Parts: sequence; C-alpha cells; structure tokens
Amino acid sequence: MLSFETEQKVAQIGKVEIGGQPGENPIVMIGTVFYAKHSALLNEKTGEIDKPVVEKELNEYTEIVEDTKMQGIIDVVGAYPDALLKECEFVADIVDYPFLVDGLNDSSRIPAMEGLKEIGLLDRAILNSIDEATSEENLEKIREIGVKNAVLLTFGSKYIFPHQKLKMLKETLIPKAEKANIENMIIDTAVLDLPSISINFETTNLIKRELGLPTGFAPANAIYGWDFVKKYGEIPRCGAIASIMTYCASASSDFILFGPVKFAKCVVPAVALISGINSYYRKRILRKKISEKSPLNVLF
Repeated sequence: MLSFETEQKVAQIGKVEIGGQPGENPIVMIGTVFYAKHSALLNEKTGEIDKPVVEKELNEYTEIVEDTKMQGIIDVVGAYPDALLKECEFVADIVDYPFLVDGLNDSSRIPAMEGLKEIGLLDRAILNSIDEATSEENLEKIREIGVKNAVLLTFGSKYIFPHQKLKMLKETLIPKAEKANIENMIIDTAVLDLPSISINFETTNLIKRELGLPTGFAPANAIYGWDFVKKYGEIPRCGAIASIMTYCASASSDFILFGPVKFAKCVVPAVALISGINSYYRKRILRKKISEKSPLNVLF
C-alpha cells in the first residue's frame, strides 16, 4: 500500500475533493453523458436531448455514488459550443456535482466555459482539457474568462512512457496552466489502448510521487471497445469492465473516467470496495486521518 512522501494536493471543486494520499478521500467516479452513441443525444449540433432518459441515468448514478459514499463528477461531451453549454446547464440542474466541459477542441470548449461564467456555473465547471495543442491565444482567453479548474492531458506522440509524460507536465502543461491562472490542475495520464494501461498505472504513481497533483486516467474507450469479451455476453463483459476500473483504483488514481454513466452499477461498487480497503489501511495501519465520507464507513 502506497503512502507518498511528497505532500499531496487536494483540489476542492464544489463538494468534491480530488486528490490526497491513497485512502484519504474517496476516489472520484466520472461518468459520461452525450457521447456519440448515447441514446439521449438527439441532435449534437443543437444540443437537443431526451431529457427523461438522461435524467433517469443521472439519478441512478447519483443514488449509487451516494449509497457507496464515493464522489462524483459528470463528463459532459459536446462537439458544438452552444450545444455543449446547453447540455452542461441541463446536467447542472439535475445533479450538484462538478462537471467536465469536454468539447472536441478549444473552439467548442472555450465558448462553453464563457457561457457558463455568464450563467453562474463556472465554479463547478472543469475545462477538459489543456493539452499540447492549446495555443497562447487560447490560454489568454481561458485566463480572461476566469477558469479555475482544468484537466491537463498528457497526450502526445513524443510522450508515451511515464518519464516522458512527467517531462511533458513539467515543461509544457503546468507552465501553460499557470499562464491561464488555473488553480486546480487535474492530471489525465492519457490512455492509448487497452494493454498500455499498464503505462498509465506507473505514470499515475510517478506523477503523484514527484508532483503530488490529483491524477487519474480514462480506460473507458479502450475497455468498451474490447471485442474479445463480448462473445461471452453482458455479465462477463461487466466483470471485465469492473476489473480494469479496479486496476485504475489500485494505481492510486484520484479519479477514474469510467465511461457511459449508465454503467455506474457495474463499476462504482467495485471501485468503492478498493477505495474502502485503502481507507482501512490508512486508518488502521498508518494511523492517518481519512475523510468522513469514506466508503469504509458504509461498506463493511
């Protein structure tokens, strides 16, 4: 069980605390809405959605996150700025969690962030993301809007292995975030494909050990696209999905982007088990403080 010597930063966004030592805070479970094949997304250009469908999914997600004493964030995906803003506003009305503003590029993300400022939702909004392609001009726009929360995405053709990703953070992404006046930096170690998730495991530990920043990753696209397991049916597939998410939890991840929010029942209890076990070790063996909201208090 890990306990990092480096002081660990905890990002407070709304009621969610992201980061800290393993077992200190519940892992943040990030579920996605309005992805390309989401049945609730009726028109990606206008942001027309099937409100009852997504409301049901969000309510079920909230219920299981609260029941297991985990933490939640919603990943709101959108290709067009007006649609993305509309979708974020709808989600913010249904749940009181923070949300990722997950546009396909800066031309959709940044206008949406500006719109969220105008309607008073900027404090709960997390820009996803600042990356290698984010220009100086867009960094200035982010600063002018007053964005305080952002994901730093360690993706690049020259940054595959753990020490390369750490170098990218130190030399490129963190300086960019500082120029944009970002207060809460959340590190996504950028999954390439299913087998390379082992690289993300080591990268997560390395970043927390070296920098102490809230760190995690998103195995969702890799595991949901894994065709091999589909021949066994949905129950074995759910087991495979849960297994890769608990692997992420064992990597000392502070958050996990687990994919479509409708899979919460498949994933959240399994990760809550690991999160609770981590808290037990921290409390009983290390004699350290854990969050009052820890899954340890309800699971066993």
